[in-house]
Amino acid sequence: MPKYTKRKDGRYQTKIYLGLDESNKKKYKYLYASSEKELRRLESELLSKLNKGIDIVTADDSYRQWLDRLKAVKETELTESEYDTFVARASYFSKKFGNTPLNEIGQQAVQPIINEIFKCNPTTHKPSAKRTVERYLSAASAVFEYAIENRAVDFNPCRYVKIPKAAKTSERRALTPQERKWVEEMPHRARLPAMLMMYSGLRKGEVTALLWSDINFQNHTITVSKSYDFKQGRIKEPKTASGVRVVSVPDKLIDFLKEQPKTSVLVVTTNSGRMMTLNAWKSLWESYMLELNYRYGKTTEKRERHDPRGQIMSIEPFTMHSLRHTFCTIMYEAGIDVLTAKEQMGHSDVKTTLSIYTHLDKIYKKKSISKLDEYLENLG
Repeated sequence: MPKYTKRKDGRYQTKIYLGLDESNKKKYKYLYASSEKELRRLESELLSKLNKGIDIVTADDSYRQWLDRLKAVKETELTESEYDTFVARASYFSKKFGNTPLNEIGQQAVQPIINEIFKCNPTTHKPSAKRTVERYLSAASAVFEYAIENRAVDFNPCRYVKIPKAAKTSERRALTPQERKWVEEMPHRARLPAMLMMYSGLRKGEVTALLWSDINFQNHTITVSKSYDFKQGRIKEPKTASGVRVVSVPDKLIDFLKEQPKTSVLVVTTNSGRMMTLNAWKSLWESYMLELNYRYGKTTEKRERHDPRGQIMSIEPFTMHSLRHTFCTIMYEAGIDVLTAKEQMGHSDVKTTLSIYTHLDKIYKKKSISKLDEYLENLG
């Protein structure tokens, strides 16, 4: 039993033997408390953790230090955009926790941060949707889970954190059949990338780097083997095996692509034939949404295309990611199984595809039940 000594500052002190370090030197953990009773409690807790195989030394490391270790692992598992998003979300907690040892962070420290993210999204500064709050919590939880795997702690406080009940569920936006028809029919420079995303599920970076030689018109497939990194301004290979894939596409898309002029090795370019940048995409999409509203928007006041007051936006805008999500929705409607859909979409985890399919299941079941109600009502 270690002896307790009283320090000049009035606190009691003891040390626990932890074993030998890499240099074969003895390692100790020092404990301090204001009373012998408190010190005995701390000693008992520490010995219990040692008996469980907990690495007491790294348990004193901060959340930030553990996040840095996890980042090295995630960098090999995630795509560049997924990695950047994960780091941004997980790092948000680093500022809040400071240098507090990981083993001293409890549910009461995490809950206020989650409440804060719900009230004010760190990016938009508006209330966060439920899915956004869940993803922030998941990023923080991953750090604790990694520490548990490495026997630094045996408790993840994020498991007991509650998502605020007022957090609204954000619906994934897929285009309606009418909107799909508009994309197919409306002449515009954005029609080409819109058709590609809607009927192949390619990401913006993948469309940007896509070459005509990647399209097999005979087999009706598109080979995805690269993406454009907008941050670094270069073409890169996917980090995960799932990012490299051969996507089977419908006849409708192949027939459309056959008709397109091939003035560059790139499928989609700027007006001057250069590779698309983020600003180029933004300008193109703003123009596209304006043209959609001009042609198909239903308003009491019809304005000219270049009216200085601007165009009346009666059609709900959709993003490029909405088109990618539409492709996943179309596969669901066509009865394509979730594993095939995962490969087509290039998701690194089947859970991502499954969550979309599960969400669509709920929607279609509601529609089916409403049909049953209508049938029973008509029977009188």
